[in-house]
Amino acid sequence: MPHLLPAQLRRRGPGRIHPSLDAVRAAAQALGDPQRELASVRIAGSNGKGSTAAMLEAILTAHEVRAGLYTSPHLVRVEERIRVAGKPISPTAMSACLERLERFPELTFFETLTLAAVLAFREAGTEVAVLEVGIGGRWDATRIATSAVAGLTNIGTDHRSWLGSTREEIAAEKGAALTDVTVAVLGPNVDEAIVPSLGVPGAIPATELVRLTAGEMGGVEADWGDGAVPVEVPLAGAHQVANLHLALALARAAADIGIAPPLDGPAVRRGLAGVCWPARLSTHRVCGREILLDCAHNAEAVAALATYLEGRRRRFNLLFSCLDDKPVAQMAARLQPLVGEVVVFELDDERAAPLERLRAAFTGAREAASVLEGLEMLEDPVLAAGSLRVVGTLLEYGERGG
Repeated sequence: MPHLLPAQLRRRGPGRIHPSLDAVRAAAQALGDPQRELASVRIAGSNGKGSTAAMLEAILTAHEVRAGLYTSPHLVRVEERIRVAGKPISPTAMSACLERLERFPELTFFETLTLAAVLAFREAGTEVAVLEVGIGGRWDATRIATSAVAGLTNIGTDHRSWLGSTREEIAAEKGAALTDVTVAVLGPNVDEAIVPSLGVPGAIPATELVRLTAGEMGGVEADWGDGAVPVEVPLAGAHQVANLHLALALARAAADIGIAPPLDGPAVRRGLAGVCWPARLSTHRVCGREILLDCAHNAEAVAALATYLEGRRRRFNLLFSCLDDKPVAQMAARLQPLVGEVVVFELDDERAAPLERLRAAFTGAREAASVLEGLEMLEDPVLAAGSLRVVGTLLEYGERGG
């Protein structure tokens, strides 16, 4: 099953936000502060962080920068979270990093992986690391890195029990990840009304660094000061244009302060052409069938998925489940008018939304005992969404030839 973990991580449990950076900073200091040797770009926000980070990593790599990428969570195996030169580190390399952290039992799951990433990047000779912030920002372990550049994708309403009950409170928590950098960049989807709550008065809109306009055949034209360059958006969905915009702006900011080369049109196009970020409106072969997978797992991500579905000629049947802290009724109201038949099932997770709640949200939905049973109940075409656990399980079955 997905999310199989090395023993060194299983002992720490999944964990949640720990309101202190003292433990992870002390551990880093005991290791010689390897993060201080690493140039990095930090990416915070509610949705789109991983996609933005993957595009930025690809752009840097295409400019012959030895780039590292640290993201969360993983879909199938934990090594996905730490990539060097475009590839996940090996299980052996991951185990070696985790072994070095065994003497710090006080570290949380996320703090441990963050330090493991830093160690892996140093071992691999990484020149620039792209670091995806976790749930929040203020107490995020990625803040131990001396990032020169940081970006913000957007501010949503997820994780209110940890981040605050209002968008202003959530903005303050996430904005803290941008307060200790040289250049802070705001993505196009950052609501102007929420900017004062971020606590980052010197932040620069991505539009001031890169101009993005609609191009031909669904592409865009990007101008970072050297004239317009046609580029292709490598991931599906209109929302990915904003993520691409922020990735380009962060690459421009990194170049402006000297931690990356100046942007080159052919290199940008070459890098974006190689972006692979699974389960972001991508099709995968599972159990001999082509299934559309999307990581939409909160209200804002489901809204982006719904916008994509509104423009499709085919009407997908929906396989859905989610965690219990999600606005299930709101998500269902947005999706159900745009899909055909719906099958719901309960995740194998202590935080899973119960089947009765899922059934009540999706009028007339059928129930399945598992994700595979649900898939068998639906005719093609099928869309699976609602949780990273849903798509992770299906991706693993697909990798095993199921």
